[in-house]
Amino acid sequence: MKMRRAVGTHGTLHRIEGLQKRHDTQQSLPTLLCDSEGCGAPVRFVAGDPSHIALAKGAEHQPGCRYIAPGRLQAILAAGSDSEFLPALDDGRHELRLLLLQQALKRGGIEQHTLDGYLGTLADLLLLRAMCESDDLVASQVTLRLGKKRVDWENFFYDQERYDQAWERIGTGTTDLPMALVGTVRSHRSPQPGSLFLNCAPKYQHTGVADRRDFYEVSVGHADAAWLKSFPVGAEIVMFGLWRQGRSSTSSRPHPTDPRRTITNVTHKLALWPGFKRQLALVE
Repeated sequence: MKMRRAVGTHGTLHRIEGLQKRHDTQQSLPTLLCDSEGCGAPVRFVAGDPSHIALAKGAEHQPGCRYIAPGRLQAILAAGSDSEFLPALDDGRHELRLLLLQQALKRGGIEQHTLDGYLGTLADLLLLRAMCESDDLVASQVTLRLGKKRVDWENFFYDQERYDQAWERIGTGTTDLPMALVGTVRSHRSPQPGSLFLNCAPKYQHTGVADRRDFYEVSVGHADAAWLKSFPVGAEIVMFGLWRQGRSSTSSRPHPTDPRRTITNVTHKLALWPGFKRQLALVE
């Protein structure tokens, strides 16, 4: 599992953002240990896009560590198992029913206690998925269903490198499929009083067309500015719900070294207006 924090040998908590700054300024990095209670396995900072913390070579987490993905998944399933939205199947797997989420987001009418339990379990599953390298583990134990239709995890969960695929899927307009996106907070912007947008780092994509670049931007809007600002710049977050395409925009500027050429940037926007605050969760 990818980790976003660890402790030093003197008990100091180190997060990805601070370790990245030390790496960028060529400062020495501290000796790092797993921060899960009772573990303390040696770990290391891995610079990349995105950066993360991983086990040191040859090291292993201690039994019960929260970074042992299979054990964490089983704990989530055991705590959240419910015949209505996460029933156990005959083959030992579980089925997560997305229709309840879709209906709650579109029309409401679900008892608050039931909805809180559903959103909490779904957030836990998505946070675990965000910390894994692929869909494989979660998909092996949890199938997704929207009404009578089976949904593949790749059509439900999108990381930054797949923002373009999420945008295209929404553009088909064939279904109000709830989707989960994971991103890194880049900024907070208040275009008008009474609302705030949390913006994530975009996906930048070469198009194969000379001097044209596409950007896929992900934003979350809400009237509670303080809540959105509680997710700081640099934090990794999971966002899930009913997404909408924004209007694409095109801008042009002169090429920086060749005045005969023009650079064209096309920006595609994905937006989420969550009806419940549990639709956003911090990856830690």
